[in-house]
Amino acid sequence: MGQIYNVLITAEFKGISEEAKKEIYERLEEHDLERIPTLASAWEMKCEAGDETDAKDQAIQIFVNVCRTYPFELRLVAHAGTSQIIRRKKTFEP
Repeated sequence: MGQIYNVLITAEFKGISEEAKKEIYERLEEHDLERIPTLASAWEMKCEAGDETDAKDQAIQIFVNVCRTYPFELRLVAHAGTSQIIRRKKTFEP
């Protein structure tokens, strides 16, 4: 049994319509990502994992799977605890 980690994800959505972004935001909330209202595109997710790296990987996988519905470029940063910050850039094709 793992620990519970809070993972912070910030994202930049490039080349996507506001309507599509709104739908992605709603779907992220359905997947237990909580939007941080003081930042434009920041999310927090509680993950049960063996360590901070596993927690970040889980959160990134969920985030990317939700976003891949639309063609656009996603840039994100994920951080949990004291472990290294993960940076990713993904381009989703139509």
